[in-house]
Amino acid sequence: MRSGGRVLLLAAAAALCFTLAGCEKKKDSGEQESSSSSVSESSANPSTVSVKKYTFPEFMSAQKEPDMLSREVYKSFDKDNAEVPVKEQPFKDHECKKCIGGMFYTYGEGEYVGLLDSHGNVVIKADKIYDITAVSGDLLVCYSDREHKKPSDYYTMTSSGAAVKADSSTVGFRATAISVNAHAEQVPGAPEPVQRFTLDIDPRVVRTPTVEYPAGNSLWDTLEKCEPQSINTAKSYRAYYKATRSGASYYICFDEYYNYYVYEASYARIRMKIGSDTGECYVQSFDDYTELSKMVKSFGKAGSTTMPDGNEGLDYVQITFGINSADQYAMTMSSDGWCFVDNLTHVNQPDNKFFACYDKDSFVSLVQWVDQVVSKEYAAKK
Repeated sequence: MRSGGRVLLLAAAAALCFTLAGCEKKKDSGEQESSSSSVSESSANPSTVSVKKYTFPEFMSAQKEPDMLSREVYKSFDKDNAEVPVKEQPFKDHECKKCIGGMFYTYGEGEYVGLLDSHGNVVIKADKIYDITAVSGDLLVCYSDREHKKPSDYYTMTSSGAAVKADSSTVGFRATAISVNAHAEQVPGAPEPVQRFTLDIDPRVVRTPTVEYPAGNSLWDTLEKCEPQSINTAKSYRAYYKATRSGASYYICFDEYYNYYVYEASYARIRMKIGSDTGECYVQSFDDYTELSKMVKSFGKAGSTTMPDGNEGLDYVQITFGINSADQYAMTMSSDGWCFVDNLTHVNQPDNKFFACYDKDSFVSLVQWVDQVVSKEYAAKK
């Protein structure tokens, strides 16, 4: 660990500015101004910055177990939309409970449940089934036990409105049914084709065999399978893939029936202590992460001061940048402006750890940025 004179501190600040600006800029933002000033409003900038007071961000109090798979941006199957309660009975002879896929209706007879097609014809009799539910865009599952522990039958829904009983031995997840394939794409201005990747599913097990980027393009810049141990999440899936597209990073997760869920990956981890309150959250928006990096860079040069006094009772914000990349840097800024920087992935470099000192307003700006910007990510999560 190094400390001391002005030259070292200025060099440390320059290194900090360089390493924390790892993402390519999308938009320009103004410099942080003095007390009671305002900055231009955007999805990733606080509307106002006060340098006098700060409080613990309220949304962080609810994050008991921060989850890296919190920002869902796409799902291939939406059960809430696939199954809707029946409000007006479509048929005279049966009391329908829910409509599935706009083509089928469940109906009840005593304690049992059956299935009707769109014309009211019986597809599955209500004599031994307790529940019928959709588990993907074209697959129905029947349960003949009250506690729904194990499916008893499967039916495939066809585009013509029929339900065909499926061989249960062909239903179930197989990791080998998913593959990563490389493609050469000619990019305008590039002398040679650029390698892109698709994530494909065996068309014999799904209706839509290619996993698309949320905006609709199936080509990913990078794509690889990852282990669940590398993701801090309480959600459980059968397979996990990590992908990038246009600078942003994503996790693609598959369930038992090859439905996939796309989450924007976490770019930074934030830990905070204010008074007796402590909390943790993630930055899970590429735009917000870019703005955070630029804001830290805008703090400017570090001042020349002596070593910090080691007061562990001070409030602090710790931000770990690049948690989704090979280069990770942690900066811990105290409310007195002292900042400790730790290069986590290049520990053998001589300046991998150093102190810098900034204006106290920089600390308040970070707290308020988290309160005003990151809170919107968590408020919008599904």
